[in-house]
Amino acid sequence: MTRKEFLLTLPAAALVPAAMGADSPAAGVPTPTPAPAAKKPAIKPLKLPPIQPGAPYLQAGPQLGHVSHDTALLWVRATAAAPWKVRLTEAMQPEAMVEVDGPELSASVGFTGIAKITGLKPSTRYLLQVTLGGIAQLAAPLPSFTTAPMQGTSGRMRIALGSCVGETIASAAPAWAEMAARREMGPEEGSFDLLLMLGDNHYANSTQLEKQRVYYTAHRFSAGWRDLAARTPIYAIWDDHDFGPDNSDGTEKGKENSLVAFKEYWANPAYGEPDNPGCYFTFTRGDVQFFMLDCRYYRSPDKAPDGPDKTMLGEKQLAWLKRELAVSKARVKLLATGSEWETYSSDDSWKMYLRERNEFFDWMEEQKLEGIILLSGDRHFSSAYHVRGHFLELSGGPFGSTNAALRPNPERITGWDEGRLWFVLDLDTSKAEPAVVYELWQAGGSLLERREVSWAQINGHEKMEPSKPPKPPRVEAKKA
Repeated sequence: MTRKEFLLTLPAAALVPAAMGADSPAAGVPTPTPAPAAKKPAIKPLKLPPIQPGAPYLQAGPQLGHVSHDTALLWVRATAAAPWKVRLTEAMQPEAMVEVDGPELSASVGFTGIAKITGLKPSTRYLLQVTLGGIAQLAAPLPSFTTAPMQGTSGRMRIALGSCVGETIASAAPAWAEMAARREMGPEEGSFDLLLMLGDNHYANSTQLEKQRVYYTAHRFSAGWRDLAARTPIYAIWDDHDFGPDNSDGTEKGKENSLVAFKEYWANPAYGEPDNPGCYFTFTRGDVQFFMLDCRYYRSPDKAPDGPDKTMLGEKQLAWLKRELAVSKARVKLLATGSEWETYSSDDSWKMYLRERNEFFDWMEEQKLEGIILLSGDRHFSSAYHVRGHFLELSGGPFGSTNAALRPNPERITGWDEGRLWFVLDLDTSKAEPAVVYELWQAGGSLLERREVSWAQINGHEKMEPSKPPKPPRVEAKKA
């Protein structure tokens, strides 16, 4: 039995470190209601493990970020300053090698660095090695990844997405372990080509720079995450808990520190605009364009009265989004925010910004834009919606956080609120009408639902009825 086959035979609770306990709240598994006198212990602040004396070594990473048809971005964190290199070797032509020096690893950037490797070939598999101070940091078998096809090329692409990693390092460990194993399998077993992290990527609940760094780094110690991140292009935006405190917004003091940490730890292709900082960006893979949006840096307070001055995205980001959409040639366009787009969500969502949302939706309909799919997270359950009877929305997660309960919602077409969850969006743009399929996966429970969505439904010409997938056995305990 291979390691991947072994991982997939384990229930989710078995993948949580024994020291945490399978029923520990910190592992993201609900526990029975305690007696009135009992108090839930406070979660202690995360601390990085001590640094072993000696030569600098790779403490976290390597982690892939943006991967295009000819470039790749790679993130690392070391224990101390040291020169480092990235070496890529073509899997089918070992003599074909690309090597680049990484930028300086210094205390001022938390000993993190992002290297840009250029001159790659499209749709080609490369083996990855990192050296630090001349010493190789990765043992054989080396991780590998495949570059994107040429921009504009039609074909099949599978995109994993989710949010909410949980308050401790162990919370999402079962999800990362299973996703890393499935990443190397075929589409029928849940493989995917890239991963979208849609917010609450840690729970520092602070804008303090050093606390942000501690939580980012600690999260990346998970063995499953390291395996997954070394082989998979990863793109990220933030939501409230990794931006600042719960339900934080653009008025939060120190938000500039959160952006500094975000840029240190995620190898995205861009961060906002020169005259408008933030975590938003766009990129194209094949003939699918991704619009990754910042729903916190310019956000008005949730409880402010809705009206012309209330905004989720801010004037400049919204103008940028419209400009990019208007000129996009992509057949499918994915719009991602940390907050849900749907109409009946929580008070920390687009529900509280309906004036801006509806005007934007009206604009897309007036422009007759086709192939729009909405993505989001935050809610600690996974749901799909047909928003305003027009737009498909996938709201993924949690990877590790304790589940919230689903409630009645007239726009929801499916949903699940047990365990660690993520969506895989399967797109095939080689057909006359792009084929769209969503899959809902659960750690330890496998595939919960697979549903084809017609092109007419994607473009609001046909109603989507609620699905009725069979419910598999529970993989985690529920509160009494």
